[in-house]
Amino acid sequence: MTTSRENDPVWQAALDWVLSAQQHPPDAATATALAAWLAAAPAHRIAYEEASRVWLLTGLVPPSGKQPT
Repeated sequence: MTTSRENDPVWQAALDWVLSAQQHPPDAATATALAAWLAAAPAHRIAYEEASRVWLLTGLVPPSGKQPT
């Protein structure tokens, strides 16, 4: 089953930006490209902020099968 997010290119791009920033600290060129993408449309910033929150929240959830200590 696919969700609307899987078919949403803005959401996918936002998620790609967030994941990229987590894997490698952005250099000046990447930061400039991200700023331009965010400024291109209000939906870009909204999706990026939501993707960032999702990323943060998933890091706060313990892996399944393990209980928080």
